[in-house]
Amino acid sequence: MDVRYDEVTQSTKVEAVPLGHLSVETGHLYLDDFADGDREIARQLEQAAPWLEAAGKRIHKRFGRNARISTCFLVDDYTPSSSSLDQPKPSEVVDMVTAAADQAGFRIDYLAREAGCAIACERPHSGPRDRSALADIVAGLIVEEAAVGANGSRPPTAQTGWLSNGERSPAVAVAMDAPDWEPPEEFGKYKHSVFVDIELWSFDKSMPQAERQYSCSLLSAVWQLLRLGLLRNAGKAVAKPYRFGPNEGLPELWSQLPSITQLTPDAAPFAAYQVLSVLPPRFRAAEHAAEIIIDHLRFDGKVLKQTADRARDETNPVTLPDNPVGRVSHLFVDDVHVTHND
Repeated sequence: MDVRYDEVTQSTKVEAVPLGHLSVETGHLYLDDFADGDREIARQLEQAAPWLEAAGKRIHKRFGRNARISTCFLVDDYTPSSSSLDQPKPSEVVDMVTAAADQAGFRIDYLAREAGCAIACERPHSGPRDRSALADIVAGLIVEEAAVGANGSRPPTAQTGWLSNGERSPAVAVAMDAPDWEPPEEFGKYKHSVFVDIELWSFDKSMPQAERQYSCSLLSAVWQLLRLGLLRNAGKAVAKPYRFGPNEGLPELWSQLPSITQLTPDAAPFAAYQVLSVLPPRFRAAEHAAEIIIDHLRFDGKVLKQTADRARDETNPVTLPDNPVGRVSHLFVDDVHVTHND
């Protein structure tokens, strides 16, 4: 596994990635969700269609008729299956996704694997030398905030696998004259606190050599950073989209599929200056946690500068927020369904 955590030096060359104006995530499903065929995917894409159209109009109004907009769909092949049914093959899911998108009136440009956000692979059947441990890389970039007067009683994030955006309420009084309870407090709060404690990973103790099992929150942070074009491995671009040739079939196993598969030949770039995710409400908590994680990362200054310079050099210049969190947007559609009586 090719992973490095070295400090970036002046001599390190940062590889550029193609960038569009907007990347729209039109849905996110677990493999188990495909057990009933295309019902769930059809419903998600049908709900996403009007919001995709509205976002496209807004971007074209701001950046002109040649604004670059791409769509993507994320399949969770990382979470263990809870179903006894056979999982659908990649080719079956691609067929369902493309057919449902056609029915909804748009195209899906890229299909991504959530397991590919943990360990990225760029080609089918890629070996260890072609992979990047993205979740490990992002975890290594976390800089946690320390509470005022902290005494080290809470172990560091790298040891516990937990990241907080504030100071937790003490379980017991720390001194005889201290109150029995104090409320948790968010760092940088605005009037009132929204305290969040995020589990980044756990360990499967049933395995002989316990490996990190990354949380949806951390993998979602990786996913958003890939879509923003801000992740590198020792300066090299990671998880580049792969386009299968006309005579090249998709692998039988999900683990053999590239992290990002390009489905349409003339698609705008996968990564973009801004990203929008149109998702069901059940993903709200994980996406909020992902933004907190991104807000705690120490980014490569060269990558940030490269992206900002390219945005300013556009025909219609783009001014990006310094904090990448400001480039991430979400729209959570409702779970209300209409039942049609025959």
